[in-house]
Amino acid sequence: MKFSRFILSLLVSSVLLNSCKEDELDILPVLQDPLETAITDETSLQAMLVGGYDQASTANMFGANILINGDLISDNVFVSTTNDGYFTGVNNLGFSPQTDLGQLGGLYKMIVYANIVLNHQLEVTPVVENIEGQAHMMRALGLFYALNLFASNPTSGQYQEYGVPVYTGPFNPSETYPRATVAGTYDQIILDLEKAIAKMNQNINLNKGYFSPTAAKFLLSKVYLTRGQAGDYQLALNYADQVINSSPGEFGFVSSANYVTYFNGEVALSENQPETIWEINFTTGDNLQLNSAISSFYHRTGAHGSLLFRQDFYNMFEAGDVRRGLFSTAGAPASDTPLGVWTTKWPRTVAPEGNYAINVKVFRMSEAVLNRIEALYHLGQTGTALTELNAFAATRGASPYSGTDLLGDILTERRKEFFGEGQRFYDLKRNNLGFVKSTNCGGTICDVQANSRYMVFPMPEVGEMLLNPLMTQHPLWQ
Repeated sequence: MKFSRFILSLLVSSVLLNSCKEDELDILPVLQDPLETAITDETSLQAMLVGGYDQASTANMFGANILINGDLISDNVFVSTTNDGYFTGVNNLGFSPQTDLGQLGGLYKMIVYANIVLNHQLEVTPVVENIEGQAHMMRALGLFYALNLFASNPTSGQYQEYGVPVYTGPFNPSETYPRATVAGTYDQIILDLEKAIAKMNQNINLNKGYFSPTAAKFLLSKVYLTRGQAGDYQLALNYADQVINSSPGEFGFVSSANYVTYFNGEVALSENQPETIWEINFTTGDNLQLNSAISSFYHRTGAHGSLLFRQDFYNMFEAGDVRRGLFSTAGAPASDTPLGVWTTKWPRTVAPEGNYAINVKVFRMSEAVLNRIEALYHLGQTGTALTELNAFAATRGASPYSGTDLLGDILTERRKEFFGEGQRFYDLKRNNLGFVKSTNCGGTICDVQANSRYMVFPMPEVGEMLLNPLMTQHPLWQ
């Protein structure tokens, strides 16, 4: 099944009622009245939830830009000098409070849908409870990514009073909300995910385009790994183990032989696969079309085709590494020095659906393994961490690591495994690390330290800072 096709009340309510834009999807008719009173039965409750999923799939969200920015604000990807203007501001680290990258509004629109669902007045049935569980995860997901983008890392010790707004009540377009603390935001995220696990029914949520108990456990492992407070790394390990060892039969791991086709094969080989925990569902009838689809930017035959990987990153992959098969050097723009490398991880055409219809993989089983390894490192179990890291690398045909810089080795393997999937920025930030654009810098800022303002997104002045009198700008951007 694929989906057919609205920000917290801290943004004006008219945003929720706007007609479809190029980077957004059509809103279901039931959502023309964005109030809990629009929910009269299980069908309308489900429709409201689907509205949240569709918001998650927009171009500014997990449909494209969250993933693209996660690689572009790092040492992985650059915008070719042969470009048509897309992502050049992010590539040059030219964003500021005067610009709005779009993620804030998108994440809180998703949270609004979740809040409306969770404040319904229906009798609780098994179906309703399962919908509630998905809404709890939806709210947790929105808050987690908002926190990662707009707040300082919790283990940095800096600016921890500047979290993001947390609101769980009924929709009220006249209300505005201040930043919660980072710790307070994490408390709400964890509470929501615990409720999600308790309420969701794995037997109902079989399609990987919907959240499941496995997805909530996976996200909890990621949350605890990122928060990094006392006891958190053990909890990250525990939840990763549950995902790896106790998930239902529809979850598993992609083999070396099927690795390339898992990403760029036809629909039957690449979508709703055991390796996938959660993905964004697209078809040719309801996709983001050529102006917004992720493959439009990453693939050389895409409509825009200007996002390439640096040569020194590509050279990290040995000849026997199956992941090397997801790169192509053909047709790299000659104006780039050195030449960039295309990825085929996001194909332009997917049989039998056609152009720009590839499902976007967001969470994968393999990340649970690497979450476990990183948690082991932080727990001081370095020997086990190195053994398991090398075992994972061997499944991809890569040489073993020495462990001399074990955290660096773990992050290198994550970098190689999740290139083009938007993980690199978050991996670096979580571990209080910056990055260096070794080549193809594209601007004047090529060396980004861990405490740089560019590791935190500014609150947009024209939008959030103007509309919400309770909002405060992050100190790095004041």
